Amino acid sequence: MKARLGKAKNFRVPLSEEARHVIQLALPYERDGYLFPSARRGVSSDATMARHMERKGLSARPHGFRSSLRTWLADKTNAPHEVAEAVLAHITDSKVVRTYRQTNYLDQRRVLLEHWTRYSLQRDADVIDIGARK
Repeated sequence: MKARLGKAKNFRVPLSEEARHVIQLALPYERDGYLFPSARRGVSSDATMARHMERKGLSARPHGFRSSLRTWLADKTNAPHEVAEAVLAHITDSKVVRTYRQTNYLDQRRVLLEHWTRYSLQRDADVIDIGARK
């Protein structure tokens, strides 16, 4: 999620099996409460990850991952708008509606994120290189 924790009260993220596996692999490198610490202080940035991926010869980049997820939710699932937005920790509806709707869609988000993990890890997915942006 993009928001600071103070802005999102008790936002819980249902982790897929693969995400839990990655966490287990990262635990030995934890520093100051961060699973993916920066070289100096705090957490690694998406720019750091992009540079790392570039050095490794990978064509993918972390930028746009949230947008890809949201587009996949719209195109490939029947997730209701509110649930799809909750996956990204977006606030929808008015304060009154949120007051009466006492759910965070945790169970629905868990299912969707497990499917997203399987989708995003496909080795035989059709990937079309559209070239650099102009």
